[in-house]
Amino acid sequence: MITQQNFWQHNKAVLMFALVALTMPLWFPLIGGYSGLDTKIMIFCIFVVGFDILLGFTGYLSFGHAAFFGISAYTTGIMLKNFSDNIIPAIIVAVAAATLVALIIGLLTLKRTGIYFSILTLAFAEMFDSMAMSMLQKWTGGENGLTGMPTPMLFDLKMQGDTVFYFCALMAILLYYLAKRIERSPVGLMMKAIKCNQTRLEYTGINARKYKLLAFVLSAMYAAVAGSLMVVYEPFVGHEFLGWHQSGEIVIMSVIGGVGTLVGPMLGAGFMLYFENVLSVSLGEQWLLVLGVIFMVVVIFMPGGFMEAVARLKKRFFTTIDGE
Repeated sequence: MITQQNFWQHNKAVLMFALVALTMPLWFPLIGGYSGLDTKIMIFCIFVVGFDILLGFTGYLSFGHAAFFGISAYTTGIMLKNFSDNIIPAIIVAVAAATLVALIIGLLTLKRTGIYFSILTLAFAEMFDSMAMSMLQKWTGGENGLTGMPTPMLFDLKMQGDTVFYFCALMAILLYYLAKRIERSPVGLMMKAIKCNQTRLEYTGINARKYKLLAFVLSAMYAAVAGSLMVVYEPFVGHEFLGWHQSGEIVIMSVIGGVGTLVGPMLGAGFMLYFENVLSVSLGEQWLLVLGVIFMVVVIFMPGGFMEAVARLKKRFFTTIDGE
């Protein structure tokens, strides 16, 4: 039987994230944030948590996760524009389409490891980007993007303003909770064993490939949900959703925050989007240079990202307290 204390211990991180997320419209403007940016941060929190299931748990680095984000976004836009303005069927169809593509790509790419896997995923993403710009431009709008969508609806509720934020925040909380459950499950332990020593795991008779494929598909599903919500947030889909820079940003967010911690990549996503949209105003054209310096400092001195910095401060603080 789960006691109240055990529930708190197992779900402390989720409850703290829920508190921060749901109160964001109250405190975010106090640090210069604006309405809409908080919604985008919630969406990218979903994206990076899913990415961490693949990179953080199994150690497989994908440079093509924008493919699932973009495919889902385009599918959502087409559904909203041509079939129904209700976001529920649009999200379901979009996630299903991206998951099917992820299953096929995973079966092909997971035969390779390391840089070969990374380059293969990048190649697939660039292929879909090229298709959106050429042979599928009748559906995607090509360089102009997919426009002309109606206001997304959640049944009879218009998805605008704070309504979109709280919907995205609730989705982020739910999916973060599911990721934490996966992390503590036997499946999650198998994924981490792959990262630790895949060869030794296979010598025990475990089929590591199915766990790698599961991590890849789950990660793609998270990216697909984020892609759908991006269209709900802003009814427009551009081909940059499929671009390599989108995948690169997710990698940077994860590394800066702390790979393998789930909460770390979310911190990285919040920092990156806040830096890009708020702090860059005062830094002017030099903001990319400053961001590059921050990234290098983190990689060189804190390989574990922001979460390593937090752990160091926590250790130092509590060691001082105990010493006193």
